Amino acid sequence: MVEVKCKANERDLERLLDKKAANFRNLFPEHAGRRQRFALAAFHIHDELKQAAFERGVTVLQRKGDVIETLAA
Repeated sequence: MVEVKCKANERDLERLLDKKAANFRNLFPEHAGRRQRFALAAFHIHDELKQAAFERGVTVLQRKGDVIETLAA
């Protein structure tokens, strides 16, 4: 599951992990046995938010020049 924002903030990370992940499990019970992976994609992400995402196992996708840099959790 990927949350995409222009400018990510702490609420976006919390919403992804707490609300949207639980909602996904309820809507798609056929995927309950599979490992879920989460990513936060944005043009701008503060360093503190990146660190918080890594600590919670969330991959960060961030624009770096003309390419997207993937920082795996």
